[in-house]
Amino acid sequence: MRLKEIEADALMVGSGVAGVMAALKAARMGCKVVLVSKVSMRSGNSALAGGGWLVPSGEFPRDEYVKLVMEAGKQVNDAKLVRILAQRGEAMIGSLREMGVPLERRGKTHWFIKMGTSRRVPGILLMEALLEHIKEERIMVLPWCSIIELSLDEGRVSGAIGVSRSEGQVVIGAKSVVLATGGAGGIYRRHDNHRRIIGDGYWLALGVGLPLQDMEFVQCYPLGLAEPKLPSVVIYPPFPKEAKAINSQGEDIIKKHGLQFDLNESIVGYRDQFTLILSREMEGGKVYLDYTGVPGEQWERPPLNRLGRINPDFKKRPFSVAPVVHFFMGGVEIDERAQTAIPGLFAAGEVTSGVHGANRVGGNALTECFVFGDIAGESAARYAMGARLGKLKREMVRGKSPWKKGTEGARELFHEVQDLTWAHAGSIRSAQSLREGLSRASEMERRLDELEAAERSLELNEIKGSLLISKAIMRASLEREESRGAFYREDFPQRDDDHWLKNILVKLDGESGDFIVSHRPIEGL
Repeated sequence: MRLKEIEADALMVGSGVAGVMAALKAARMGCKVVLVSKVSMRSGNSALAGGGWLVPSGEFPRDEYVKLVMEAGKQVNDAKLVRILAQRGEAMIGSLREMGVPLERRGKTHWFIKMGTSRRVPGILLMEALLEHIKEERIMVLPWCSIIELSLDEGRVSGAIGVSRSEGQVVIGAKSVVLATGGAGGIYRRHDNHRRIIGDGYWLALGVGLPLQDMEFVQCYPLGLAEPKLPSVVIYPPFPKEAKAINSQGEDIIKKHGLQFDLNESIVGYRDQFTLILSREMEGGKVYLDYTGVPGEQWERPPLNRLGRINPDFKKRPFSVAPVVHFFMGGVEIDERAQTAIPGLFAAGEVTSGVHGANRVGGNALTECFVFGDIAGESAARYAMGARLGKLKREMVRGKSPWKKGTEGARELFHEVQDLTWAHAGSIRSAQSLREGLSRASEMERRLDELEAAERSLELNEIKGSLLISKAIMRASLEREESRGAFYREDFPQRDDDHWLKNILVKLDGESGDFIVSHRPIEGL
C-alpha cells in the first residue's frame, strides 16, 4: 500500500472561501501551507454561493448589524464573535476588490458579485478570483483528498491522515490545523449543498474529543426547486415584484398568512418563519413559484436567465418549490482567535458554531468565511511559528483501505442516511419522531459495523460519519424542548427563554459511543 508523507507548518482542511483565506494568510506570514480539498478546487459549497455579503457601513452602523444578527439568531449567538464580524466586515469589501472580485452595492446592507449578463453561478466567479491568488503563493494543494482522522500528540494537534485519489494513503504532519470543511447539508435527502458536504469537520472534531454545539439548528432555504428530475437548486433573489408564492389552490401564500415581509425579505431575514409556513402548506399539497407575470426582458438578466436556462417553461407556468436544507448554524466551538479547545487546532466557516445562533441572516455566510478564515490563518501561523512538529501515530494508518469506487450497496446505505435525517430531523420535529430516528440510526450503525469488520473503505467511513452527525442533530433536538429560530418542535411550539436561553453541547463518550449532552447558559451582550 502506498504511503505519502508530507510535513507542513499549517494544514488547511477544506478549500472553500474560509480554507482559501486561511491558507493565503498563513502563507503570506511565511508558513509552509498545505491546502486539502476532498473535491476539485473549483467545487464545494463556496462555488455554489449566491455571492452576497451582509456588511456594516456608514449607512448600516455596526451596532445595527450586531442587533440584526443577534435578533435573527434569537439571542443564542456568541456575541463576542458577532462583534468581530461587525468590526472586520466593512474592511473586507476593500480586500475583496483588491483581490479582483467585482462587487456592487444593493441597498444599505448588502454587497453582491457584479454579474453583468453572465449566466454563471456567482460563487464560481468568486472562487476563480481567489484561486488565482493561491497560484501566486507557495501553497501545496491536494485536491481529491479526504482527511479521515486528526492526530494528537500529548493533547495538541500534530497533523492528519488522509486518503487521496491519486496518492493513496497520505500522512500530513503539521504544527497547526484549520478545519474549514463546511457543514453537512448532504446528509439530508433535500439539500442545495455540494453532494460531498456531509459533515467531515464535525466527525473529525468529535473523534479528538471536542463537543459540538447547537447541532439542532439547521437552516432550510425556503424556495428550492422541487420539479421532477431536476436538481433541488435554490431560487436566488432578487425576486421580481410580479413573482408570487402560491399553494395548490392558487392562493398567494404571503397574502393568505398576512405576512409583513415579501419574497425578497423572506430570504434575507425570515427564512425560519417562511420555511415553517411552506412546510405547513405542503401538508395540503404542493407549493409553487409563479413567474408568469414577469416581463420577458427580465428573463435575460441574472438570476432569471439561469432559471430560464434550467427550464424555459417556467416563464409560462408555475413551478414546484419546497424547502431545502441549506446551512448548519451549529458546530465546533471557537474563540475570538478561531482557536478550538485543542492547542493548534483552529476552525472557520460553517463548521463552527456561535456566530449565527438559531438562524442565519442572508449574506452572513460569506462574511463569516472571509473574516474568520483570515483570523484562523493568522492564528494558525502564529501558533506554528512557536511550535514543533508533534509525533504522528503511524498505527492510525493501518487497516485503512485506499480510495476505491463505492459499491451499489454502500450508495443505497448512504441514501438511507439521507432519508433518515430528512424524515426525523427536518424542518418540523417531535420527541416521538426523534426517538424513532435515533433507534433507526442505532440499527444502521450495527449494520455498518458488520460491513467494516469485513472491509474498511473510504465510502463506509463517510457513511458512518454522516450517520454519526445525523444522530448528533437528533440528540440535540430531543434535548431542546422549545422552538427557536430555524428549530421547530411541534410538541413544544413556543420559544422559552426562561428555560432554554442556552447552548446545547453533544460529546462522544469514548467507552459507549453514545452522546453525552450538556447545557451552557448564554452570556449576555
